[in-house]
Amino acid sequence: MKKLLITAMALSCFAFSSYGQDKVEKQIIGKWCNPYTYESTGELKGFHFKKGGVCEAINIPSLDLKTWSIQDGYLLIKGFSLEEDGKKEVYETKEKIDLLSPDTLSLVARESNPRLIFLYLNTKIIKERVAVDTMSWE
Repeated sequence: MKKLLITAMALSCFAFSSYGQDKVEKQIIGKWCNPYTYESTGELKGFHFKKGGVCEAINIPSLDLKTWSIQDGYLLIKGFSLEEDGKKEVYETKEKIDLLSPDTLSLVARESNPRLIFLYLNTKIIKERVAVDTMSWE
């Protein structure tokens, strides 16, 4: 009976974590851009996470991104960085998902002190929430 109970508990934990993983993967699909870049330049720059783990850079010509995945609460992005001399370098990131909501994606790149955090907003809401600073263009 104890073995059966332990097995059932282990399977339910696996099912819940798998469900959570699926939910995160579905929620991250879409276009995510940096609000600070948009505010200062009016340009949308970021990532387009597509179904099936396909990833593309948005208005970042130096990145030729290929794939994305979620593993143990981390967002992994792989592709190539395009150098000025035309060479391709392998590009891989592994960043902890700090916050994911329908409109906000916050990633922690370095978990030790001080933390380096990247903030992205869904492109569906960025223009209504972030005003472009036209003074910085003059």
